[in-house]
Amino acid sequence: MEPTPVDALRVSQLDTSELDQELVRLTKSHIAQLFKYHTTAFLTRFDPEIQAGIKLLLWKFALYDSGSTVGQKILGIKYFTKYRDKSWIAITGREKILYGLLVIIFPWLKERLSTLLYYLGLSNVDSTVSWWVQQIETVFKVSAFINLLVFLRQGVYLTLLERLLGIRAKFPQQQGLRQVGFEFMTRELMWHGFSEFLFFLLPLINFQRIKNTLNRWVRGQSSSTKGHLQQRTHTDLTSCAICEDWPVMPREIGCRHVFCYYCIQANFLADPNFTCPLCGHPVVSEDSIQTVKAHINPERNTSS
Repeated sequence: MEPTPVDALRVSQLDTSELDQELVRLTKSHIAQLFKYHTTAFLTRFDPEIQAGIKLLLWKFALYDSGSTVGQKILGIKYFTKYRDKSWIAITGREKILYGLLVIIFPWLKERLSTLLYYLGLSNVDSTVSWWVQQIETVFKVSAFINLLVFLRQGVYLTLLERLLGIRAKFPQQQGLRQVGFEFMTRELMWHGFSEFLFFLLPLINFQRIKNTLNRWVRGQSSSTKGHLQQRTHTDLTSCAICEDWPVMPREIGCRHVFCYYCIQANFLADPNFTCPLCGHPVVSEDSIQTVKAHINPERNTSS
């Protein structure tokens, strides 16, 4: 006597749905990598066909051959339907084909509806047909949402498609109880508590200020006026003293070095004791951050 199938858990059914959707996305991303250097918009032009082709392959080699989707096969779940004597049997070929039509063909038709009407010479009714399709899609989405609420309450028929076809996700046989050691549970609880503490603590730490303090300590507070006494060169004007890129909205703080507006403002707001990383000149106040007044020494620039 064959074992009686058992209703799948809600979380297991939700996991199978997520696994199936993720598999489609993963396969599509691999296809995109193959055409990464293709100059034409091939993937964009034939996106509905590629999506339908991926779903068709997964449907054929998973649901049609074994009666369960890829996600269900991973978790040991299969689709069942009621027989005449009210007993549960594996879904039939008719239900598999209907499932494929509703999941693969109908979404493809929706995407290519305007193109099909154009080739059939029915462009004049395109707007009317599109309006009806939108109404049907709206009704379907509302019904799917109501079905999801019912599923969360009753635990059967995750999707509206399953309810329409009368198929249910079940474990082929009774599942054994999971034995989880207390040591494992303790480690999980401790790690969860530690991670929550880190998420609370890290935003409170001013890492920029700590970094600047360490830089000052390593460099030392030598000659804070050294940069002010020397003439500014062409290199000073073309390199930010913090990010070393071309200065964007260049600013100065009293020394010969130049900073990006964002670099100096962000560092000063994070650390009021910020000093120039090249010469150690301090930022006295926010008012001391001024627009650069360029005075290039031609002789020094030529000699260099």
